[in-house]
Amino acid sequence: MTTSAHDRLQQLEQWAYKTLAPGQTLPTQAAQMNPVGGDAGFRSYYRVQVPEGSLLAVDAPPETEDSRAFVAIAGLLKAQGICVPDVHAVDYQSGFMLVDDFGDTLLLEALDDNNADQFYKKALAIILQIQRCEPDTLPPYSRELLMTELDIYPQWFLKELLGLDIDSNSSQQLDQLFELLTGAALQQPKGFVHRDFHSRNLMVLAEGNLGVIDFQGALHGPVLYDVVSLLKDCYISWPRQKVESWLRMFIQSHPRLKELNFETSLKWFDWIGLQRHLKCLGIFSRLWFRDNKPQYLPEIPATFAYVMDVCDRYEELAFHGKWLRQSVAPILEECITATRKEAEQ
Repeated sequence: MTTSAHDRLQQLEQWAYKTLAPGQTLPTQAAQMNPVGGDAGFRSYYRVQVPEGSLLAVDAPPETEDSRAFVAIAGLLKAQGICVPDVHAVDYQSGFMLVDDFGDTLLLEALDDNNADQFYKKALAIILQIQRCEPDTLPPYSRELLMTELDIYPQWFLKELLGLDIDSNSSQQLDQLFELLTGAALQQPKGFVHRDFHSRNLMVLAEGNLGVIDFQGALHGPVLYDVVSLLKDCYISWPRQKVESWLRMFIQSHPRLKELNFETSLKWFDWIGLQRHLKCLGIFSRLWFRDNKPQYLPEIPATFAYVMDVCDRYEELAFHGKWLRQSVAPILEECITATRKEAEQ
């Protein structure tokens, strides 16, 4: 029998307070557990006051979320000096955790033209730290997984959101595109990949330091994946000149990239970014159609702009850019507007 959201919250409350104060009576006011923002997954977060300040009680349903991976990867990152939430208690069977509370200030909310260089320098340094972690315990970012992620794009974005009929010719072109992107991804040097290293998963802490969250999906894969997640963020965009300057700074500090031709690394960066952004177009669409989360629909135009930019920059990808310009661009804005109106009803 499926447990209701209300019942899950009550169970989490009971577990959290009994864990924090064994033998004491459960507080009568549930308001003492205050909901905190959410994410694109199925986790829910609640702030719990403790004598030292506050912790987050996490509801991570075990049928969809891997708390063991979160705890294990937190340990790997912590050992490398990365600022990640300490795990104070965990119930794997129920999918409950008590973790450090990093506050409410997302990097996204703190960024402006005056501090961007400073924050991105810190964030890129963290990626270098992360890649010093031993990745042997992580699953590989395999060809099969790269392809599975790319398949989200035609299924949810092209078909569900836009209502396009993918004929045999278009399907063959998508197959060609996916082969190119997957091949380029597998050419890159490999390391620890956070997999969602962007401005909504970096928290601004005291003295401008950055805390890292949402790392439970980490893999062993392309070393530029996290860099493109950060610098070509679906939630905030910067001029290409700025992006390339930050990328150069990262490459010059990277032990396995600094000796390579910059154009090689730039192509890897752009192409793994295209893989990610195609996947994100599908995920943002799926979050609405499957999970009833319309709040990601406004991010689609900026993500689509990244896709068009890369297709226009590389002759090998021009065929897909031409198809998007003919078949997608004319209807995209209208489809998003109609979908958002539906979500508001």
